[in-house]
Amino acid sequence: MTIQDFIDQLGHYSLFIALYFAIPPLIVWSLGFVTYDRDGRIMFFDYAYSVLIYLVCIPGVISAVLIGYSLFLVRQNLLEVNFLIYFVPVISMGLSFFLIGRRVSFDRLPGFGRLSGLMIMIGLSFLVVLALFKLRLIIGFFASIESLAVIGIAVFVVFRYASAKLFK
Repeated sequence: MTIQDFIDQLGHYSLFIALYFAIPPLIVWSLGFVTYDRDGRIMFFDYAYSVLIYLVCIPGVISAVLIGYSLFLVRQNLLEVNFLIYFVPVISMGLSFFLIGRRVSFDRLPGFGRLSGLMIMIGLSFLVVLALFKLRLIIGFFASIESLAVIGIAVFVVFRYASAKLFK
């Protein structure tokens, strides 16, 4: 079974996928009506927001990488992909982040620093792979070795920052 076969099989459960990605933003929205102390000690609602972020963030990041891979590396037509598999997780993640960000500071949520570090590392890893894929002609004809060194140092600094947040 290939990954594309797995994605196709997953597409057969569209009702479950739609419910999985619709329920967390609805819960976040409904928790917005509950009042609690945002500046005091960490409470149950902070843990609830953290769990909801994890529920939508991990599939959302995987879906974002899948979109980037399909668009930039495979050059697949995004009009022909399953909307529920490719785009709904990213939309649900963005909506949940927006609703939670209006309600509480992300620094207050348990585990969000590590999750944001993981998201940065996944994003940077994808960008490095994309850059290596695309730079095969740019380095040879347009860029100098000094600019490549500067890019390498910048990527290293950002990786270092992300890993410090991840393993904090």
